[in-house]
Amino acid sequence: MNRDNHKILTLYLVLTCLAIISFLGLDYIDWRKGNISVVFSAFSRKEKIPERKKNLVRIVEQTVLTQQIPQKNISKYTDEYGVCHIMIGLDMKKYSLLEKTLEEKFRKIDASIQKKSEQQKKDRNYLLWEVDKKGETSLSLLFSIEPEKKTEKLHIPQNQAALIIDDMGYSMENMEDICLMKKDLTVAILPFSPHAEETAEVARKNGIEIILHLPLESMNNTYDNEHTEGLINSRMSRKEIIDILDSNLKQVPFISGVNTHMGSKVTKDKVLMEIILENIKERDLYFIDSRTTADSVAYEVAQKMNIPSAYRQIFLDSETEPEFIKNQLIKLFKTAEKKGKAVGICHPFPETMKVLKENIYKAEKYNVSLVFASKIVH
Repeated sequence: MNRDNHKILTLYLVLTCLAIISFLGLDYIDWRKGNISVVFSAFSRKEKIPERKKNLVRIVEQTVLTQQIPQKNISKYTDEYGVCHIMIGLDMKKYSLLEKTLEEKFRKIDASIQKKSEQQKKDRNYLLWEVDKKGETSLSLLFSIEPEKKTEKLHIPQNQAALIIDDMGYSMENMEDICLMKKDLTVAILPFSPHAEETAEVARKNGIEIILHLPLESMNNTYDNEHTEGLINSRMSRKEIIDILDSNLKQVPFISGVNTHMGSKVTKDKVLMEIILENIKERDLYFIDSRTTADSVAYEVAQKMNIPSAYRQIFLDSETEPEFIKNQLIKLFKTAEKKGKAVGICHPFPETMKVLKENIYKAEKYNVSLVFASKIVH
């Protein structure tokens, strides 16, 4: 072979090698991108993740990255059904920003949040999103949200709300629930209830304020008017009223004040209320008008007699649906926030106790302190 032919052969081999290398390089790039590959696809037969799921996960990961959430606060796994689960720990401020951004980005790719579930705890809230695209649950997002950090300086809210729990004395279990809340609550104990004295003892030992829940005649509750021991009715003489009141007061030890049980008939009678309030004043007790009727004059009479007094603004559980009770509790906080002070009354119903245990701490959100009723009277 002469020298010219040798050069031509060498050039041909070099060009052929370059062509093969270029082909393999381009084929490899296509394979990495997930496109059709001639050579490299044969080496990998892994099932491809549906693009819609990749898009959802990618959107979440990129958005989380922009919020500067630490990687240690993020975890991810795919379950046996192919649903990707991402768990993110963050504070409320970052969650609010993330929520708005993700919702907008999901809409752009025709994905939607089919369900948002919330579970509230005292130290943290949990929010679960189920994200759907084209009828399939493709992504589950669990947000673990920290409450806003308190400053080192102790903030004492200026607004005050007193919560009185009526009809106490029938269940020691209810008293235990109240003590476990560790809040400044006031219990109103019915005289002659089976656990009146024991309830008062437990309340005193646990720093709970105690008042007498004084039974007074109602306008339309005939049965309770006739069957409530210690009830004062409108037909009684002055002496009978004083004697019954004295007997009721002896039934409940350690009391700081008195509020009314029923009483829609008696509390609108100025003369009857003057008799009752004179004796309350002599014992240096405060008075709360439960206001079971809009026609009550009890608070006005107490004020004129210079008795430390207040009246109820909010009934929490005139209906026993948990959502209604929760809304009324928030209404109490909002009333205190607006007016500076407010009095709420509730009862030891199971639904009420559950709502209180789960939501009573929210007073702080409205810049409200829960206080004993004795702090509200004036």
